[in-house]
Amino acid sequence: MTATLATLLLLLGSVACDVTGQVCFKLGVGHETGGAGAPSLLHKVLHSPWIALGVTVYALEFVLWFAALSRTQLSIAFPFTALGYVGVVLASRHILNERISLRRWVGIGTIVVGVVLVTGQQLG
Repeated sequence: MTATLATLLLLLGSVACDVTGQVCFKLGVGHETGGAGAPSLLHKVLHSPWIALGVTVYALEFVLWFAALSRTQLSIAFPFTALGYVGVVLASRHILNERISLRRWVGIGTIVVGVVLVTGQQLG
């Protein structure tokens, strides 16, 4: 495996962990609005296995992120974090069944193009 591919995989792994953590957090606090007798937000956060999983995935993200930073410039690595927005929208649509407007899809495409333009072939 080339150094560039390893760096790319570390960055994408970090982004995937970020997206996974966010989805876990959303699942942990729930989709429904609280009614009478619904558990408080603090209770949900402290007792949800989804929240615990999200925190664990975030810990893994830190490891991957630090490994990526040790291999490439911050000005190359950091733009990849914008792909987290893309991943969260895709996960929101397919896992949480949220509606995504055309305008948001255009914005997501713009982010992807921006990341490609900023990082180019400078990962190594």
